Amino acid sequence: MTEEKTPPPGGEKSADASEVESLRKELEALRERAAKADEYLELSKRLRADLVNYQDRVRREKQTWTRQALDDFFRDFIPAMDIFTWARFEEPTLMENLRLMEREFMRVLAKQDVAPIETHGKAFDPAFHEAVGSEEREEGVEGAIIEEVRRGWAISGHVLRPANVRIVRLKRVAQDSSGTGGPATP
Repeated sequence: MTEEKTPPPGGEKSADASEVESLRKELEALRERAAKADEYLELSKRLRADLVNYQDRVRREKQTWTRQALDDFFRDFIPAMDIFTWARFEEPTLMENLRLMEREFMRVLAKQDVAPIETHGKAFDPAFHEAVGSEEREEGVEGAIIEEVRRGWAISGHVLRPANVRIVRLKRVAQDSSGTGGPATP
């Protein structure tokens, strides 16, 4: 059974045909947009996968670089440690051996841009020094470093550990009531 359509009377045929044509064009546009959206989705998935792979590669490379840097550092450091086995602590040359070890350690550390923080003849600077004690004196420069208690270290100018120091603290002389600077009376 076939159903026959009767043509619409008059101008309705052209109105329906133009509506069908516009719906056909709209459908085609929607298909193009859907294809474009699928293309963008695939591109997004590929880019996300590329990003994840890149992040993994960077993490692995960073671990490799860190391991290589440590290997290089310890490869340089091991000969300095060997000096400990050569040192005979019962021998009279003990101090010479210790100085040799210190020089070797300092050479290896300097190669890695690690240096001790200077304290001799310096004024106290909280960015580089930590005051662990003070000595009261009648004269001198307030805050001058008297003694280095523990050596501080910096790498490329960045403080790894501040130097522990003792500093000068000037005695305060209280003014007496006459203003002569003698001992204060209570």
